[in-house]
Amino acid sequence: MNCYSVFDKYGKKIADCGSVLDAIALVEIDSTRTYRQVKYVNPQTVDVPHIRMADDLQLPAQQILPQSELEPFIV
Repeated sequence: MNCYSVFDKYGKKIADCGSVLDAIALVEIDSTRTYRQVKYVNPQTVDVPHIRMADDLQLPAQQILPQSELEPFIV
């Protein structure tokens, strides 16, 4: 899979693009930018078996607070 990374004049990556046309468009915005082709290797998918735990070892069900007991979120 080929992708393109766009870098600023200091070599800091500013974007990843899936298309060379997108990378070129970002470079045209600022003439000090460059782009390079990057080849990503897709990782191998691994199947992991699962084991069912006994009911008493599982986490208890989550209890949701009623609306009146919720604390306000302050930013």
